[in-house]
Amino acid sequence: MSAATSPSERRVSARIGAISESATLAVDAKAKALKAAGRPVIGFGAGEPDFPTPDYIVDAAVEACRNPKYHRYTPQRAPELKAAIAEKTLRDSGYEVDAGQILVTNGGKQAIYEAFAAILDPGDEVIVPAPYWTTYPESIRLAGGVPVEVVADETTGYRVSVEQLEAARTEKTKVVLFVSPSNPTGAVYSEADAEAIGRWAVEHGLWVMTDEI
Repeated sequence: MSAATSPSERRVSARIGAISESATLAVDAKAKALKAAGRPVIGFGAGEPDFPTPDYIVDAAVEACRNPKYHRYTPQRAPELKAAIAEKTLRDSGYEVDAGQILVTNGGKQAIYEAFAAILDPGDEVIVPAPYWTTYPESIRLAGGVPVEVVADETTGYRVSVEQLEAARTEKTKVVLFVSPSNPTGAVYSEADAEAIGRWAVEHGLWVMTDEI
């Protein structure tokens, strides 16, 4: 999309027009095309399960659809759901969070974008350790931010160090993305390394966004 075009000529905003094609969907489409052509392909792109949703989940969803109390903008069980999420977070992650701080979204992409949209101003930088899930840079750009890659490779177990993060930090840095276990490498940071990164972020007044889906 040319910057010289007038607003009436632009059918979508320049912000939306600048978003790149989803690499995940592109790889998935290629795998499905090869499979349709008879090639023996196993797709690792979209992460779509090859097994049906368990019956008890389907039954619960059907029951909820039939219950009028869920047919409202503010479902009566929203506080109950948030309390259950808080309980699970404490049980599984050892992190205590108030139910009032929980926001339920339609999947991880919505949560990630809304988090960036809530804290980024135009030009703010987000440090993104690489390799990374392909959604991150586009979500950052859509929210007006600038992704700054910090590359980790097999020599470090695909884990970045505080020294690497500090080298990438500028006066425009506002957020550091911290993902453990990593998607897509599966790398897991030790407790000591995670604490060191957290202390570094606090020292410099940075937001830390985690994605532990």
